[in-house]
Amino acid sequence: MAQATSEFEVLNQFFDHIYVITLQRAVERHAQIKTDLAGLNFHFFEATDYKDFSVEELIQQKVYDPEKAKAAHRYGKVFRPGVIACSISHKNVYADIMQKGYARVLILEDDVQSVPEGVKIFAGLTRELPEDWGLVFFDYNKNTEYGFFPFLKQQVYHVQKWFTQFPWSHHTIRHLHARKFSPHLRKAGYHDFSSAYAITMETAKILWQLQSPVTYSADNLLAHASSNELVRSFISIPKIFEQRSQFQKDFTGSYVEEA
Repeated sequence: MAQATSEFEVLNQFFDHIYVITLQRAVERHAQIKTDLAGLNFHFFEATDYKDFSVEELIQQKVYDPEKAKAAHRYGKVFRPGVIACSISHKNVYADIMQKGYARVLILEDDVQSVPEGVKIFAGLTRELPEDWGLVFFDYNKNTEYGFFPFLKQQVYHVQKWFTQFPWSHHTIRHLHARKFSPHLRKAGYHDFSSAYAITMETAKILWQLQSPVTYSADNLLAHASSNELVRSFISIPKIFEQRSQFQKDFTGSYVEEA
């Protein structure tokens, strides 16, 4: 549902710049997001298209390191070209933030829609942010609640780490789940999705360095930085945006998963 300009004004005022990462050929998404986010002062940022490179070239140029990527991935998977392209696209945004000198930015992927109840509480959420915040997930999935069964899962992961080549650090395992922080914020754990998040200039520098060369998928990069407390990260309660393609793939498709 499209939002009125006034409802997005607090986001427009809070952020120095708002990116929407999109492929040049994703013209149907361009039209949809202009409707869905009418009134939000966003700017399209051209994504890297997997059709424009070969993985072998990226390896030779030391842009992507498949061995480091496999070692960092929980299941030791090789990245598909679409995943690599997505990771490079987010990394290019971090470079642009550093080049332009933006202090705080909002980064969106091109298939998000706003959550009206989330937009309404945004002003209050910003007042709850500590001065040294680095990253806020406005869309996320997994590990949002902590309790008895999540605690047991943690213990299993710790044992796996001690006796196998389990890639997560003990620090990550201890911080897998979001924890209460304030009425509209939880301290972030290890979450999926890089569809909608805010970062500061300092966080852009950290994320860019972690992806030099590309080692993580876009969302696993944020999860790694958050759960290892490399940046001070939060999730918003409720969400401010939701990604269409994660749960409506028959309707929207996925450019990342097509290759």
